[in-house]
Amino acid sequence: MNDIQEQFKKQFPAVRFDEPLSKHGTFMIGGPADYFYTATSTDEIAPLLKFANQHQLPVHIAGKGSNTLYHDNGFRGLILQIATTTITFDPPSATVTADAGVIVAKLIMESLQGGFSGLEKWVGLPGTVGGAVRGNAGCNGLETKDILLQATLLDPKTTETRTLNNHDLQYHYRHSILKDQPALVLSATFQLQKEGLTPAEQKQIMAEIRQFRLSKQPSGSSTGSFFKNPSPDQPAGKLIDQAGLKGTKIGQAQISELHGNFFLNLGGATAADILSLCQLAQKEVKSRFNITLEPEVHILPERPSEPLHHL
Repeated sequence: MNDIQEQFKKQFPAVRFDEPLSKHGTFMIGGPADYFYTATSTDEIAPLLKFANQHQLPVHIAGKGSNTLYHDNGFRGLILQIATTTITFDPPSATVTADAGVIVAKLIMESLQGGFSGLEKWVGLPGTVGGAVRGNAGCNGLETKDILLQATLLDPKTTETRTLNNHDLQYHYRHSILKDQPALVLSATFQLQKEGLTPAEQKQIMAEIRQFRLSKQPSGSSTGSFFKNPSPDQPAGKLIDQAGLKGTKIGQAQISELHGNFFLNLGGATAADILSLCQLAQKEVKSRFNITLEPEVHILPERPSEPLHHL
């Protein structure tokens, strides 16, 4: 154990060294992280970041890894996994405040159980609240920007907190100001509906969305949509399909035969395999349609040039 490891273990006994990142992402790909810590309390986060800053450790803030491709060589720094889980409802205002580590599926179910509607269209949306806030995540016509009221953030350098409202976050398609000015999401407040759909109507909508997703999107080790849609009438999956790439394999990675914008780990795929498919899709779509596909998935390098990322 080196000096930094000894200090880390002394201050934060739950830290793990050389943790395989393949265990912490839906792609099931990735080498070892030098340091890995799962924060289950918001109070743990600032001290961890202060320690990393003092020792000049690169930090990647992770949720469930549903939108991240980890490097085959892992990560030379600290992966800080946010697993905070507090959910608080305010019935008079029909709002809910959820910690960044809350899984979206859990937020939906607890909202329904509490008699609130408004999140049904998010059925099947992977990941956590923190990732949704940062990336303006959405599906089935509902984006984060449509329901977010405010988010509490932590500055990774000063470890000071601040609250930004929806307008301050400057949302547009799969983007917010947090991608340009990194900050860690601690919690977020969403507007729900109290006098909305009946429980039967909610269940019906959720069942229809589940069935649609099952018929259109493949199961397996994937991050969901790999590329952003260039425009509403030019979805990335359709362009990849028209380029004749559905079903294409490189190593143990494959472009799904069901949906061109889903890249799959068939078992034993490497990050290099996935990236080769990514580059092939970009090349063919550019050649045929003069359109540049931009990854929606965050491709984390082994040694990041940016000080902090938050997914």
